[in-house]
Order: sequence, then structure tokens, then C-alpha cells
Amino acid sequence: MKFKLRQTFTIFFQKKRILLPLIGATLLILCAGCESDRSASPGTDSVSSVPGEKPSLKIADWRYVEQLITDQQGKIVVVDLWSTSCPPCLREFPDLVSLQNQFPKKVVCVSFNCDYFGGKNYPPEYYREPVEKFLTKHKAFMTNLISNVPAEELFPTLDLAAMPATYVYDRQGKLAKRFDNERREYGKEGYTYQRDVIPFVKSLLRTDPLKQ
Repeated sequence: MKFKLRQTFTIFFQKKRILLPLIGATLLILCAGCESDRSASPGTDSVSSVPGEKPSLKIADWRYVEQLITDQQGKIVVVDLWSTSCPPCLREFPDLVSLQNQFPKKVVCVSFNCDYFGGKNYPPEYYREPVEKFLTKHKAFMTNLISNVPAEELFPTLDLAAMPATYVYDRQGKLAKRFDNERREYGKEGYTYQRDVIPFVKSLLRTDPLKQ
């Protein structure tokens, strides 16, 4: 019995010496796989997770926009009035971003959010988080503003009935065209950036005497 017991322990430790390196190698492979999975997590947003890569967002009024247009003379300025509750606005927003990316040195795009409606318990700052989330999703690296004037007060001063609306200013800072669909001139679906706004901006870039 003593011989058999000693033999059993000997065989056990011999097997253990063989198994330990195999177990160690297996653990290393599993750990490497876990690290790889973490670095390639599908839930990671490359824009919001990198410091300094979040789109800027400022609360301002229309006078700020007018001053910005004056300061940007020499460039085409496109101001888009939009809201997170306006489906056509959301549909066209990616093409506003595309326009800015296409002409980063010649065109200045401004997104002017009009979610604020003047509710006592919902100041302009209340809308920052959802608007910022939307801008980050679409990588909207441009001038982004939230109106601090309720839409129902702002629109009459602009002689505007409703959104969406896009203002295009030439290089002299003059309003070249306002896109809206108050007269149904763009059909039931309204104007689009691809069909209407971008071609118009390109025409200004071709004909404007202050080409860069």
C-alpha cells in the first residue's frame, strides 16, 4: 500500500508539472482576449471618449449670430435653425455637417437650436444635454448655439413661420437666400441640402468675386 500511495503522489506531481505551464499559457491567452474585447467595445464612442473632441455648444441670441456673420465676412455663412422635435430638421442635419466638412475654409456653418420655448421650469440650459448628445452623435464640429429667446418670440422678429429654415449669407455678410417651405415651393417634403442648399452655396463660391 505504501508503494502504491507513493507512486500515486509521484504520478500526480509529474502531471502537475506538465499541466501548470499549460494552465498558465491558457490564462495568458484568455487575458489577452479580454483586453482585446475591451479595446474594441462596440459601445465606445470615439468622439465623446476623447478629451477635446466634443462639439462646442453655446447659449446665445440672434444678435450673436448677426455679429458672427459680420466677423466672418469673406466667407459664406450658413445658419440652420433646427429643433430636436422637428423631423425634417433632424433628417437634413447630417448634410449641414457634410457641407461644413466639404468647405472648411470657405464656408462657416452655424447650427442654431430652437428647442427653448420659454417654459418657466425649462430654461435654455435644460436643453444642453440632449442637444449636445445629438451634436456629438453627428460629429458636428461647427458653431453650435442654443437660442436663449423662446421660439415664439424669435420667429416673428425674423418673419419666419416655422422650422426648418436655413439662411445663407454671402461673403459680404448679406443675406443671399433663405430656405424655408412657407409657400410650398419645394413641395410637400420641403427643401433639402443635397438638392437645394449645397448647390446654391456652390454657386456662390463660383460667382462671388472674393474667392479664396
